[in-house]
Amino acid sequence: MSRPAPRISIVIPAYNAAPFIEKTLETVAAQTFRDFELLVVDDGSKDGTHEVVERFLRDRSLAGACLRQENKKIAAARNHGNRASSGELVAFLDHDDLWLPSKLATCVAALDARPEIGLVCHAEEILSEGRVVRVARYGPWVEGMYERLLFKGNALSPSAVVVRRAHLQEVGGFRENPEFNTVEDYDLWMRLARVCRFQFLDEVLGRYVLVPAAASNRVVYHHDNAETLLRDHFRALYGDAPGPLARLRMRRRLSAVYRSALGALMSKRESPDLQGRYARRMLGAFPLDAKNLVRAAQWALGRGR
Repeated sequence: MSRPAPRISIVIPAYNAAPFIEKTLETVAAQTFRDFELLVVDDGSKDGTHEVVERFLRDRSLAGACLRQENKKIAAARNHGNRASSGELVAFLDHDDLWLPSKLATCVAALDARPEIGLVCHAEEILSEGRVVRVARYGPWVEGMYERLLFKGNALSPSAVVVRRAHLQEVGGFRENPEFNTVEDYDLWMRLARVCRFQFLDEVLGRYVLVPAAASNRVVYHHDNAETLLRDHFRALYGDAPGPLARLRMRRRLSAVYRSALGALMSKRESPDLQGRYARRMLGAFPLDAKNLVRAAQWALGRGR
């Protein structure tokens, strides 16, 4: 006799996570809500991640599996887990993040209380070197959430999201385009915002673990992919001939991407030429934004140090 489908499927993409994933899995095993399956997708790890996960599942008698695939990056790993899932709800958890014991119970209760809600996202503590450095509160929900995300930036965190699986299927899951890598979650939230309502919970139910600052090539990679993603959504929203107001909004949003890249490069004291590239792009896109002018002044002063 087959086991009934669980209420919720937990999808964890993992790559070379053997040294630390057991700590993440412990926070899943500690959940007060027990009707779940745990699906860890080993994305071509070389360090025995699957052995750690399989032993944990066996020792704790947890329903689930460690699914293995060749390295295809995080979007493909999450999609693999989504396809294998059978729960009505899907909860994402990155391999080094942590949950509080009441996370699933609180999110399931929120979705049960409001059937019109398709996704919930809760607050998280941000950890650096084991210490809480701040609390991230996501959202807020607004009418026109798609454009809010597109023009104001990402307002959700994967490890803080629980979503109805039917909506994931409706939008086709994560897009696996290589040029969207590192921004694939932002893209998914925007597409989900067009088919369902979100609810943001003020309660802290998880801990997001900061990783060491990215090298300059990763900063450029991430921000260039963010620009590519935004331009893709601009075309979908406005077509190939946007009007003057739309072009202004697009330029201002792109300038924020260039400003973010410049700030990251400045904080790492990276190549002055590379910093200059993003400073010029920022000012060329939207010179009159006060934040851009402040960042440009900081960059100009820093060049002499």
